Amino acid sequence: MAKTIFNCRNLAVNSVNELEENGFRIQVYHAENDPISANRVKVSSDLVELELLPSKGFSLAQSWISGQAIFWEAPIALCDTENLDLWSDEIKINGNPAPGFTFLKTLVAGVELYGLKNWGMPVILDGQLHPLHGETSNIPVDEVQFSVENENTCTIVSSFIYRSFIGNRNLPWYDRGEALFKVTKKVILTKDSLEFKLEDSIENISDTKQTPDWGYHITFRPEEGAVLKVPSKRFQERNHNPLPDDFETWHKAVDKKVRTETGIVHQELRDESGVTSVLTYPNQTSIAVTVPATPYFQTWFCNGGKGSKEFTDSHNQSILEKNWDGMGIEIGSSALDHDGNVNKTVEYDAMLHQGEKKVVGMKFKLIK
Repeated sequence: MAKTIFNCRNLAVNSVNELEENGFRIQVYHAENDPISANRVKVSSDLVELELLPSKGFSLAQSWISGQAIFWEAPIALCDTENLDLWSDEIKINGNPAPGFTFLKTLVAGVELYGLKNWGMPVILDGQLHPLHGETSNIPVDEVQFSVENENTCTIVSSFIYRSFIGNRNLPWYDRGEALFKVTKKVILTKDSLEFKLEDSIENISDTKQTPDWGYHITFRPEEGAVLKVPSKRFQERNHNPLPDDFETWHKAVDKKVRTETGIVHQELRDESGVTSVLTYPNQTSIAVTVPATPYFQTWFCNGGKGSKEFTDSHNQSILEKNWDGMGIEIGSSALDHDGNVNKTVEYDAMLHQGEKKVVGMKFKLIK
Protein backbone atom coordinates (compact mmCIF):
# COMPACT_ATOMS: atom_id res chain seq x y z
CA MET A 1 0.00 0.00 0.00
CA ALA A 2 1.62 3.23 -1.17
CA LYS A 3 1.19 6.35 0.94
CA THR A 4 1.66 9.87 -0.33
CA ILE A 5 1.88 12.83 2.05
CA PHE A 6 0.93 16.32 0.91
CA ASN A 7 1.79 19.51 2.76
CA CYS A 8 -1.47 21.45 3.14
CA ARG A 9 0.09 24.72 4.27
CA ASN A 10 2.85 25.25 1.72
CA LEU A 11 1.94 23.76 -1.64
CA ALA A 12 5.31 24.75 -3.10
CA VAL A 13 7.16 22.10 -1.07
CA ASN A 14 5.15 19.23 -2.61
CA SER A 15 6.67 17.42 -5.58
CA VAL A 16 3.14 17.23 -7.00
CA ASN A 17 -0.18 18.64 -5.86
CA GLU A 18 -2.32 16.27 -7.93
CA LEU A 19 -2.19 12.47 -8.04
CA GLU A 20 -4.27 9.64 -9.48
CA GLU A 21 -3.91 6.03 -8.40
CA ASN A 22 -6.13 3.08 -9.34
CA GLY A 23 -9.02 5.40 -10.23
CA PHE A 24 -8.80 7.52 -7.06
CA ARG A 25 -7.72 11.15 -7.36
CA ILE A 26 -6.46 13.79 -4.96
CA GLN A 27 -5.75 17.48 -5.52
CA VAL A 28 -4.36 19.99 -3.03
CA TYR A 29 -4.98 23.55 -4.20
CA HIS A 30 -5.74 27.15 -3.33
CA ALA A 31 -9.12 28.58 -4.31
CA GLU A 32 -9.00 32.09 -5.72
CA ASN A 33 -11.14 33.89 -3.14
CA ASP A 34 -9.93 32.05 -0.02
CA PRO A 35 -7.55 33.56 2.58
CA ILE A 36 -3.89 33.07 1.68
CA SER A 37 -3.49 30.73 4.68
CA ALA A 38 -6.32 28.43 3.60
CA ASN A 39 -5.91 25.67 1.01
CA ARG A 40 -8.33 22.93 0.03
CA VAL A 41 -8.17 19.20 -0.68
CA LYS A 42 -10.35 17.35 -3.19
CA VAL A 43 -10.47 13.56 -3.34
CA SER A 44 -12.65 11.47 -5.61
CA SER A 45 -13.57 8.03 -6.84
CA ASP A 46 -15.65 7.21 -9.90
CA LEU A 47 -18.91 8.21 -8.18
CA VAL A 48 -17.98 10.36 -5.17
CA GLU A 49 -16.06 13.62 -4.85
CA LEU A 50 -15.22 15.27 -1.51
CA GLU A 51 -13.80 18.68 -0.67
CA LEU A 52 -12.01 19.11 2.68
CA LEU A 53 -10.72 22.18 4.51
CA PRO A 54 -7.24 21.81 6.07
CA SER A 55 -7.46 25.24 7.71
CA LYS A 56 -10.70 24.21 9.48
CA GLY A 57 -9.83 21.03 11.36
CA PHE A 58 -10.01 19.07 8.10
CA SER A 59 -13.77 19.62 8.07
CA LEU A 60 -15.72 18.17 5.16
CA ALA A 61 -16.86 21.17 3.12
CA GLN A 62 -18.88 19.49 0.38
CA SER A 63 -19.57 16.12 -1.20
CA TRP A 64 -20.96 15.22 -4.58
CA ILE A 65 -22.36 11.72 -5.04
CA SER A 66 -23.20 10.82 -8.61
CA GLY A 67 -22.98 14.56 -9.32
CA GLN A 68 -25.47 15.59 -6.61
CA ALA A 69 -24.33 18.08 -3.96
CA ILE A 70 -25.03 16.66 -0.50
CA PHE A 71 -24.29 19.57 1.82
CA TRP A 72 -25.40 23.19 2.02
CA GLU A 73 -24.15 26.31 0.31
CA ALA A 74 -22.75 28.24 3.26
CA PRO A 75 -23.82 31.89 3.68
CA ILE A 76 -20.34 32.87 4.90
CA ALA A 77 -16.94 32.83 3.17
CA LEU A 78 -14.00 30.83 4.52
CA CYS A 79 -12.22 32.88 7.20
CA ASP A 80 -8.54 33.26 8.08
CA THR A 81 -7.78 30.85 10.93
CA GLU A 82 -4.48 32.57 11.65
CA ASN A 83 -6.24 35.78 12.73
CA LEU A 84 -9.15 34.16 14.55
CA ASP A 85 -10.10 34.95 18.15
CA LEU A 86 -12.86 32.59 19.15
CA TRP A 87 -13.11 34.18 22.61
CA SER A 88 -13.74 37.71 21.34
CA ASP A 89 -16.96 39.73 21.35
CA GLU A 90 -16.53 40.92 17.75
CA ILE A 91 -19.78 39.27 16.66
CA LYS A 92 -22.92 41.12 17.68
CA ILE A 93 -26.33 39.50 17.96
CA ASN A 94 -29.13 41.99 17.28
CA GLY A 95 -26.66 44.80 17.97
CA ASN A 96 -25.33 43.46 21.27
CA PRO A 97 -21.72 42.21 21.65
CA ALA A 98 -21.77 38.43 22.07
CA PRO A 99 -18.57 37.05 23.65
CA GLY A 100 -17.85 33.51 22.50
CA PHE A 101 -19.97 33.70 19.34
CA THR A 102 -17.08 34.41 16.93
CA PHE A 103 -17.66 30.86 15.68
CA LEU A 104 -20.65 32.16 13.72
CA LYS A 105 -18.35 33.64 11.10
CA THR A 106 -16.60 30.25 10.63
CA LEU A 107 -19.54 27.88 9.97
CA VAL A 108 -19.00 26.94 6.32
CA ALA A 109 -18.55 23.16 6.14
CA GLY A 110 -21.01 20.31 5.70
CA VAL A 111 -19.59 18.19 8.53
CA GLU A 112 -17.70 19.78 11.42
CA LEU A 113 -16.30 18.26 14.63
CA TYR A 114 -16.79 20.44 17.73
CA GLY A 115 -15.35 20.65 21.25
CA LEU A 116 -13.29 19.46 23.03
CA LYS A 117 -13.75 21.40 26.27
CA ASN A 118 -17.22 22.55 25.23
CA TRP A 119 -19.08 21.53 22.09
CA GLY A 120 -22.35 23.35 22.80
CA MET A 121 -23.49 26.88 23.51
CA PRO A 122 -21.00 29.32 25.09
CA VAL A 123 -20.48 28.66 28.80
CA ILE A 124 -18.36 29.96 31.68
CA LEU A 125 -16.54 27.13 33.48
CA ASP A 126 -14.11 27.79 36.33
CA GLY A 127 -14.19 31.48 35.45
CA GLN A 128 -13.18 30.86 31.82
CA LEU A 129 -15.29 31.47 28.72
CA HIS A 130 -15.68 28.43 26.51
CA PRO A 131 -16.88 29.58 23.07
CA LEU A 132 -19.75 28.32 20.97
CA HIS A 133 -18.94 24.85 19.59
CA GLY A 134 -15.40 24.95 20.92
CA GLU A 135 -12.23 25.15 18.89
CA THR A 136 -11.68 21.91 16.94
CA SER A 137 -13.42 22.97 13.74
CA ASN A 138 -10.92 25.80 13.32
CA ILE A 139 -7.60 24.15 14.19
CA PRO A 140 -5.50 23.82 11.01
CA VAL A 141 -3.77 20.62 9.90
CA ASP A 142 -0.29 20.53 8.37
CA GLU A 143 -0.42 17.42 6.18
CA VAL A 144 -2.78 14.97 4.54
CA GLN A 145 -1.96 11.35 3.77
CA PHE A 146 -3.41 9.68 0.67
CA SER A 147 -3.30 5.90 0.19
CA VAL A 148 -5.05 3.22 -1.85
CA GLU A 149 -5.71 -0.19 -0.30
CA ASN A 150 -6.61 -3.39 -2.15
CA GLU A 151 -7.17 -1.32 -5.31
CA ASN A 152 -10.78 -0.75 -4.25
CA THR A 153 -10.47 1.46 -1.18
CA CYS A 154 -8.91 4.88 -0.72
CA THR A 155 -8.19 6.50 2.64
CA ILE A 156 -7.35 10.13 3.39
CA VAL A 157 -5.96 10.83 6.85
CA SER A 158 -4.97 13.99 8.72
CA SER A 159 -4.49 14.93 12.37
CA PHE A 160 -4.00 17.84 14.74
CA ILE A 161 -3.26 18.45 18.42
CA TYR A 162 -5.89 19.99 20.68
CA ARG A 163 -4.31 22.11 23.41
CA SER A 164 -5.28 24.17 26.43
CA PHE A 165 -4.82 27.39 24.36
CA ILE A 166 -3.30 29.15 27.38
CA GLY A 167 0.31 30.31 27.20
CA ASN A 168 2.79 32.05 24.92
CA ARG A 169 0.96 34.85 23.12
CA ASN A 170 3.68 34.91 20.48
CA LEU A 171 2.44 31.56 19.20
CA PRO A 172 -0.66 31.11 17.04
CA TRP A 173 -3.72 30.54 19.24
CA TYR A 174 -3.97 26.87 18.25
CA ASP A 175 -0.34 26.16 19.30
CA ARG A 176 -0.59 27.59 22.81
CA GLY A 177 -0.54 25.52 25.97
CA GLU A 178 -0.53 21.90 27.06
CA ALA A 179 -1.30 19.15 24.54
CA LEU A 180 -4.51 17.42 25.66
CA PHE A 181 -5.80 15.36 22.71
CA LYS A 182 -4.68 14.13 19.33
CA VAL A 183 -7.52 14.20 16.82
CA THR A 184 -7.12 11.97 13.76
CA LYS A 185 -9.60 12.31 10.92
CA LYS A 186 -10.02 9.64 8.26
CA VAL A 187 -12.11 9.61 5.07
CA ILE A 188 -12.80 6.34 3.25
CA LEU A 189 -13.91 5.98 -0.38
CA THR A 190 -14.75 2.73 -2.17
CA LYS A 191 -14.97 2.11 -5.91
CA ASP A 192 -18.38 1.62 -7.53
CA SER A 193 -20.08 2.87 -4.37
CA LEU A 194 -22.57 5.68 -3.77
CA GLU A 195 -21.37 6.12 -0.18
CA PHE A 196 -18.41 7.36 1.82
CA LYS A 197 -17.34 6.99 5.44
CA LEU A 198 -15.81 9.30 8.01
CA GLU A 199 -13.92 8.10 11.07
CA ASP A 200 -12.57 10.43 13.76
CA SER A 201 -10.54 9.39 16.77
CA ILE A 202 -9.96 11.52 19.88
CA GLU A 203 -6.95 10.30 21.87
CA ASN A 204 -6.02 11.49 25.35
CA ILE A 205 -2.31 12.41 25.09
CA SER A 206 -2.15 14.34 28.37
CA ASP A 207 -0.76 13.08 31.68
CA THR A 208 -4.17 12.88 33.36
CA LYS A 209 -7.68 11.61 32.78
CA GLN A 210 -9.69 13.76 30.41
CA THR A 211 -13.35 14.10 29.49
CA PRO A 212 -13.63 15.37 25.90
CA ASP A 213 -16.89 17.19 25.31
CA TRP A 214 -17.43 16.64 21.59
CA GLY A 215 -20.16 17.12 19.05
CA TYR A 216 -20.90 17.45 15.32
CA HIS A 217 -22.81 19.69 12.97
CA ILE A 218 -24.04 17.99 9.77
CA THR A 219 -25.63 20.51 7.40
CA PHE A 220 -27.39 19.20 4.31
CA ARG A 221 -28.47 20.95 1.14
CA PRO A 222 -32.11 21.99 1.67
CA GLU A 223 -34.92 22.03 -0.83
CA GLU A 224 -38.54 23.10 -0.50
CA GLY A 225 -40.46 20.07 0.77
CA ALA A 226 -37.41 17.99 1.67
CA VAL A 227 -38.12 15.68 4.63
CA LEU A 228 -35.60 14.54 7.27
CA LYS A 229 -36.74 11.52 9.29
CA VAL A 230 -35.03 10.20 12.43
CA PRO A 231 -35.88 6.80 13.99
CA SER A 232 -36.83 8.22 17.40
CA LYS A 233 -39.78 7.43 19.64
CA ARG A 234 -39.88 10.77 21.42
CA PHE A 235 -39.07 14.34 20.33
CA GLN A 236 -39.63 17.91 21.41
CA GLU A 237 -38.92 21.42 20.21
CA ARG A 238 -35.54 22.51 21.56
CA ASN A 239 -36.91 25.53 23.48
CA HIS A 240 -40.02 23.62 24.60
CA ASN A 241 -42.25 25.53 22.20
CA PRO A 242 -45.17 23.77 20.47
CA LEU A 243 -43.95 21.29 17.87
CA PRO A 244 -44.73 22.37 14.29
CA ASP A 245 -47.08 20.02 12.41
CA ASP A 246 -44.50 19.42 9.68
CA PHE A 247 -41.39 19.53 11.88
CA GLU A 248 -39.56 17.08 9.59
CA THR A 249 -39.95 19.28 6.47
CA TRP A 250 -37.83 22.19 5.22
CA HIS A 251 -39.50 25.27 3.79
CA LYS A 252 -38.16 28.44 2.23
CA ALA A 253 -38.27 31.61 4.31
CA VAL A 254 -41.51 33.55 4.19
CA ASP A 255 -39.46 36.74 4.60
CA LYS A 256 -35.94 36.24 3.22
CA LYS A 257 -34.65 39.13 5.32
CA VAL A 258 -35.44 37.25 8.52
CA ARG A 259 -33.57 34.10 9.62
CA THR A 260 -35.73 31.48 11.30
CA GLU A 261 -34.55 28.30 12.97
CA THR A 262 -36.29 25.31 14.52
CA GLY A 263 -34.50 22.63 16.53
CA ILE A 264 -36.00 19.25 17.42
CA VAL A 265 -34.40 17.20 20.21
CA HIS A 266 -34.82 13.44 19.65
CA GLN A 267 -34.81 10.80 22.36
CA GLU A 268 -35.39 7.06 22.65
CA LEU A 269 -33.56 6.38 19.42
CA ARG A 270 -34.57 3.00 18.04
CA ASP A 271 -31.15 1.67 17.08
CA GLU A 272 -28.71 2.18 19.92
CA SER A 273 -25.76 0.74 17.98
CA GLY A 274 -26.07 3.35 15.23
CA VAL A 275 -28.79 5.74 14.12
CA THR A 276 -29.68 5.97 10.43
CA SER A 277 -31.65 9.06 9.43
CA VAL A 278 -32.97 9.62 5.90
CA LEU A 279 -33.30 12.93 4.06
CA THR A 280 -35.68 12.62 1.10
CA TYR A 281 -36.02 15.26 -1.61
CA PRO A 282 -39.18 15.90 -3.66
CA ASN A 283 -37.69 13.95 -6.60
CA GLN A 284 -37.52 10.94 -4.23
CA THR A 285 -33.72 10.70 -4.14
CA SER A 286 -32.52 10.30 -0.56
CA ILE A 287 -29.43 10.62 1.58
CA ALA A 288 -29.04 8.11 4.39
CA VAL A 289 -26.67 9.15 7.17
CA THR A 290 -25.63 6.78 9.93
CA VAL A 291 -24.12 8.19 13.11
CA PRO A 292 -23.51 6.74 16.58
CA ALA A 293 -26.27 6.86 19.17
CA THR A 294 -25.19 9.82 21.30
CA PRO A 295 -26.54 11.42 24.48
CA TYR A 296 -27.65 14.47 22.48
CA PHE A 297 -29.36 14.20 19.09
CA GLN A 298 -31.08 17.11 17.36
CA THR A 299 -32.41 17.91 13.91
CA TRP A 300 -32.65 21.53 12.84
CA PHE A 301 -34.11 23.57 10.00
CA CYS A 302 -32.97 27.09 9.16
CA ASN A 303 -33.81 29.59 6.41
CA GLY A 304 -33.52 33.21 5.36
CA GLY A 305 -31.48 36.06 6.82
CA LYS A 306 -29.35 37.31 3.92
CA GLY A 307 -27.94 40.72 4.84
CA SER A 308 -29.89 40.86 8.10
CA LYS A 309 -28.52 42.63 11.17
CA GLU A 310 -29.14 39.62 13.43
CA PHE A 311 -25.46 38.64 13.21
CA THR A 312 -23.03 41.49 12.52
CA ASP A 313 -19.25 41.87 12.58
CA SER A 314 -16.99 44.43 14.25
CA HIS A 315 -17.96 46.94 11.56
CA ASN A 316 -21.69 46.36 12.17
CA GLN A 317 -22.00 44.67 8.79
CA SER A 318 -24.09 41.52 8.37
CA ILE A 319 -22.01 38.34 8.24
CA LEU A 320 -24.71 36.58 6.19
CA GLU A 321 -23.77 36.99 2.54
CA LYS A 322 -26.54 34.56 1.55
CA ASN A 323 -29.61 33.07 3.20
CA TRP A 324 -28.82 30.71 6.07
CA ASP A 325 -30.63 27.92 4.23
CA GLY A 326 -29.83 24.53 5.69
CA MET A 327 -31.22 21.44 7.38
CA GLY A 328 -29.32 18.92 9.38
CA ILE A 329 -28.33 17.03 12.47
CA GLU A 330 -26.42 17.94 15.61
CA ILE A 331 -25.09 15.19 17.86
CA GLY A 332 -22.99 15.43 20.98
CA SER A 333 -21.67 13.85 24.14
CA SER A 334 -23.63 16.30 26.30
CA ALA A 335 -26.61 18.63 26.08
CA LEU A 336 -26.20 21.47 23.59
CA ASP A 337 -27.79 23.97 25.98
CA HIS A 338 -26.17 22.58 29.18
CA ASP A 339 -29.65 21.85 30.50
CA GLY A 340 -29.37 18.08 30.96
CA ASN A 341 -31.77 17.42 28.09
CA VAL A 342 -30.10 14.22 26.87
CA ASN A 343 -31.16 10.74 25.89
CA LYS A 344 -30.96 8.75 29.12
CA THR A 345 -31.23 5.43 27.25
CA VAL A 346 -27.82 5.87 25.60
CA GLU A 347 -24.98 4.29 27.55
CA TYR A 348 -21.96 6.54 27.20
CA ASP A 349 -18.64 6.55 29.07
CA ALA A 350 -17.30 10.09 28.80
CA MET A 351 -13.94 9.57 30.52
CA LEU A 352 -10.70 8.84 28.66
CA HIS A 353 -7.70 7.58 30.60
CA GLN A 354 -4.20 8.40 29.40
CA GLY A 355 -3.66 6.86 25.95
CA GLU A 356 -7.32 5.90 25.48
CA LYS A 357 -9.27 6.83 22.33
CA LYS A 358 -12.84 7.63 21.45
CA VAL A 359 -13.68 6.70 17.85
CA VAL A 360 -16.68 8.23 16.07
CA GLY A 361 -17.74 6.82 12.70
CA MET A 362 -20.27 8.09 10.15
CA LYS A 363 -21.57 6.87 6.82
CA PHE A 364 -23.31 8.85 4.05
CA LYS A 365 -25.10 7.14 1.16
CA LEU A 366 -27.10 8.40 -1.81
CA ILE A 367 -30.25 6.37 -2.53
CA LYS A 368 -31.76 6.84 -5.98
